[in-house]
Amino acid sequence: MSALRFDVEWLDGTGIKGPELAATFASLRIQAESAVLTRVDDKRARTLRDAVYVPLYPMAEWLVSNWWFLAYETENLRNRTDPAFAQRHSLVTGAEGYALPDVRFSSAGRLTHIVWTDRMPEWNELEFRSRGSITVDRDQFVQECSDFVDMVVSRLSACGITATHLQSEWAAIEATDADQLAFCATAAGLGRDPYDLDGPQESLVLQVGELLGDLREEALPALGSDEPLSACTAIRKAMEQAVTNEVRLGASLLHLGDLSHQASRPWQAGYELARQTRRRLGLNGDLIATTARLAEAICQDFATFERATRPVRSLDALTSIDGVVRSRDSQTVSFGLRAAGKTSQRFLFCRALAEALTTSNDALLTRANTERQQRNRAFAAEFLAPSASLAERVTGKFVDQDLVADLADEFGVSSYVIGHQIENHGIAELVAA
Repeated sequence: MSALRFDVEWLDGTGIKGPELAATFASLRIQAESAVLTRVDDKRARTLRDAVYVPLYPMAEWLVSNWWFLAYETENLRNRTDPAFAQRHSLVTGAEGYALPDVRFSSAGRLTHIVWTDRMPEWNELEFRSRGSITVDRDQFVQECSDFVDMVVSRLSACGITATHLQSEWAAIEATDADQLAFCATAAGLGRDPYDLDGPQESLVLQVGELLGDLREEALPALGSDEPLSACTAIRKAMEQAVTNEVRLGASLLHLGDLSHQASRPWQAGYELARQTRRRLGLNGDLIATTARLAEAICQDFATFERATRPVRSLDALTSIDGVVRSRDSQTVSFGLRAAGKTSQRFLFCRALAEALTTSNDALLTRANTERQQRNRAFAAEFLAPSASLAERVTGKFVDQDLVADLADEFGVSSYVIGHQIENHGIAELVAA
């Protein structure tokens, strides 16, 4: 079964004004894994049901109008509270007065986050009773939405309705070729409507896409929308500066590969990759609390490691990008990291190492919440502060901040990393200071 499903049963729309509304009147049930997002308490009928009765044209039109944003625009600290972002990603903004659940969709690289909450529309006696969140594969999300729109468009045609805004917009999207798709994805990632750009804006989108190349998907969520070209230039410069920070990885680190397909969540893939890497290196539960010990653990002499982690100053101008990784071949990689203290530097290096182990392409380390960034952060945390080792040291049900600080010193990571490891692995409950 798909993680996200739109179940539709057409109903008689006689009496509803507007031919496209009457033709698409239906029972709609939205399910995300085991949760039913359309579960409503009908106060007037005194019943609890799993479907709403609404015309589907407004919802399909909203999906199509925001198609590229839903697929490629990532939520971040910059746009999270922006009303325009909510307009593009919150289903209720496309309800047009009809009862739809409060669902928010946003991209996270190859994943899509879906978050929904309970809601009671002011104009009727329905209360949506479900709340929760899931993360689904982006391709699956796009396919489910595509199937839904196809269903509505086919219904319009079967009822003799043509030349609607929905039908013309959907035809344009379906006719998109590979180059156009890259352009639309870049524009949407920058928060711009690809169909509503003037000449200078089109030129900017094309330049950003050309400068970023294969780095586009990871870079766009971390770029500022005001001066994207200067940020792209800084990224390219960082890539060039990183060339001299070269490391040749030992044979024990080869062929680990991307474990994402073996895990349901990116952080789980990161944890498992860290455990496999530790086993390959024969670390067991050994501490890697110093820079010298980290260099030794990955079979590098200290001077080589110091050179590989030299700061790349062009990153100083970028607030949300912490590093770049360049891959020359399966063993030779170069790192360009932001200037940081020793503890943060080790964590950044391990994030970069995760990218070097899982891809043969260039990569970025950013503060965005995409699938790859979640995975490399989880790898770094588990590689430096293994959850099994922490569990051995935490004997009670509760952990105070003093113990967190002591563990951070022992493992050579920040208190923030220790706190997250303890919470995320269910080792104990953190007690606030």
